[in-house]
Amino acid sequence: MAQSQHEFQTLFKLAESAYIGVLFISIASVTTVIKKIPVGFKFDLFASGTVLIWFYRWHHYYRDDAPMFYLFPLFFVILTATVSLVFINRRHLFDHETIQAVKYYSDNLKFCNIFIFAAVIGSLFLTNHFIAYPVTIVILMLRFILSSCLEKNTPR
Repeated sequence: MAQSQHEFQTLFKLAESAYIGVLFISIASVTTVIKKIPVGFKFDLFASGTVLIWFYRWHHYYRDDAPMFYLFPLFFVILTATVSLVFINRRHLFDHETIQAVKYYSDNLKFCNIFIFAAVIGSLFLTNHFIAYPVTIVILMLRFILSSCLEKNTPR
């Protein structure tokens, strides 16, 4: 899509796409206090909002055919698919020790959502450091893995 001057590119360059991204991030922030909403929905909404803002903001600094505009989204799709297939869809196969280890990392490594969300949002403004956004998204994905693996294994 980035290399072919697809008509969707013009939609991503509009300020409205950034406003929709801010709306998605705001909704994701509000839903973090509601425990009944699935973790995947919250993280997907937040990541979608940041991607919309990222496309809008970064098109002003880089050419339309810059590799990041078609490699980063491809990287995010491959990462999400791999994580879903390898970890999240197989969480029912985890034994008790594995669940305890995941719970330990989730609780003790201080993967606090607010700091990760702030780092992802902050990386959107670091246009001179183009690798900052994908790195923070990977950290967000690690937190998503921990939260998703524990979601159905916690007693209700």
